[in-house]
Amino acid sequence: YLGRVAELKAITVADGWLQIGAGASLEAAWDAIAAHWPAARQMGQRFASRPVREAGTMGGNVANGSPIGDSAPVLIALGAHIVLRQGAAVREMPLQDFYLDYMKNQLQSGEFVQAVRLPLPAAHDVLRVYKLSKRFDCDISSLAAGLWLQLDGGTVTDARFAFGGMAGIVKRAAGAEAAVRGQPWTEATAQAAMAALATDYQPLSDLRASASYRQRAARNLLWRLWLETRADAPLPLQETSVWSAA
Repeated sequence: YLGRVAELKAITVADGWLQIGAGASLEAAWDAIAAHWPAARQMGQRFASRPVREAGTMGGNVANGSPIGDSAPVLIALGAHIVLRQGAAVREMPLQDFYLDYMKNQLQSGEFVQAVRLPLPAAHDVLRVYKLSKRFDCDISSLAAGLWLQLDGGTVTDARFAFGGMAGIVKRAAGAEAAVRGQPWTEATAQAAMAALATDYQPLSDLRASASYRQRAARNLLWRLWLETRADAPLPLQETSVWSAA
């Protein structure tokens, strides 16, 4: 029973990285992430129910690779790596490179996921995590987003925007990131990123949401990111959580 392998359940911090063993429960994993990135706490609390979070693992959620899995957008936005093992052979890669296509990944025959590694927060880092679903709790996401910025003196020095529910895999919004990288963090920059999403994704319609809803909702989440992080009078959570951009 893998749940009794102590090494797979270990959560450690060393050399600037948070390492979460693939056998660590979802509850323990989200708690560890939120201890360093408080913005991720609500996503962890909304991930299924408490009994499921205590039984399921983040390693399993990541290995499953569902395009609507809630872990991957957050982890990819944070620059996470995945550690794979087969016998004594261990290899590591950015999590974003692990996913190849719908339910296809780089896991080779005989390999298993050993751990997920996240770099610890650095100065000027900003993270926002959003989940849209038909029910607030215990529901599959229609759209999930992990949005990370590095702001220095009002300029975006780097960005990672990862969305779930927008493609066959969880993937970064390369065009939207390029639109903000090296630019002042202004309303115009945010709107340029929102417009770029049209070239980043061509989402499908399904029972959870239509393609047009997903496109508009993703743009609105970037707008919400700007409202919450702008230098001039950023809006608190209680105002942005019930507000939708036009």
